[in-house]
Amino acid sequence: MTFRLHPVLLAGIAALAAATAARADYPERPIEVIVPFDPGGGADTSMRTFGKYAEKLAGQPVVVVNKPGGGGTIGWAEFVRATPDGYVLTLETPPFNVIPVLTKPSATGYKLDQFQHICIFAAVPDVLLVREDSPHKTLQDLLDHAKANPEKVKAANTGTLGADFMTTLLIEDKAGVKFTQVPFTGGSQALQGTLAGTTDMMVAGAIFAVAQKGKMRTLAIAAAERDPTIPDVPTFQELGIDIVSERYRALAAPPGTAPEVMSYWTDVCAKVSENADYQKEMHEGGAPPVFHDSARSAELIGAMTKEMQALVEKFNLAK
Repeated sequence: MTFRLHPVLLAGIAALAAATAARADYPERPIEVIVPFDPGGGADTSMRTFGKYAEKLAGQPVVVVNKPGGGGTIGWAEFVRATPDGYVLTLETPPFNVIPVLTKPSATGYKLDQFQHICIFAAVPDVLLVREDSPHKTLQDLLDHAKANPEKVKAANTGTLGADFMTTLLIEDKAGVKFTQVPFTGGSQALQGTLAGTTDMMVAGAIFAVAQKGKMRTLAIAAAERDPTIPDVPTFQELGIDIVSERYRALAAPPGTAPEVMSYWTDVCAKVSENADYQKEMHEGGAPPVFHDSARSAELIGAMTKEMQALVEKFNLAK
């Protein structure tokens, strides 16, 4: 007896076989990673460091393509429209890609569920800093002063609705104090404003605690554990303030990317994270390396999103 397969079924089998073969050979050409910020910044540098080690495993160049503008929204809006074939990925930096969606949902050009999280490969905790000659020697000193003098303590930030702005709000909310936030145009400008006495404190990534030691005093770090590069700095949780606030460096694929491609890059992330040279280079660049797989990354970013959403609603930040 002779069996004949329907032409549509034959076509489907052929397409599946071709796709399977293609994925078995993946990657066959360079992989572009959209970094939606200018070259030379912390996020860009950490992605380039990760890419340098990842391409040795992939056997293909990992090419960083900078698409700055709109606080990252321009590059991410382009990323979600990319063909989901595994050859265009992005550097995802929660909360920077999260906050615009929560506060200006009609203006971002993307949705959070369009990011397929591959892995988180670095986590940069926030720290609270004051000048070295500040009368506030401890976090409790600062909070006691702020409670006694509502809105008198001036807190520098790098722009309203930025990551440091939101972390400062979180400190206010958890500690029951009220600062006056003063926006600057960038991290170095916020630092200079605090050093000059224009502002009394600032929240920034932990690299500032190392780079500005002797000029700035770090009162607390918003991590679950103390940072080995600044071991004398207590965590907020140690001091009775339940705050963990980290800026993730994550790799993401556009919507519709095949599970095989996702698994491939998650495996690459895991192997890169075990490399001692990579770990050293990331620490030196101020981006402590971690490894969270796709599922754990989704969980952590989801929890961060809920926390940011609660702040947006409580302080009426949506536009």
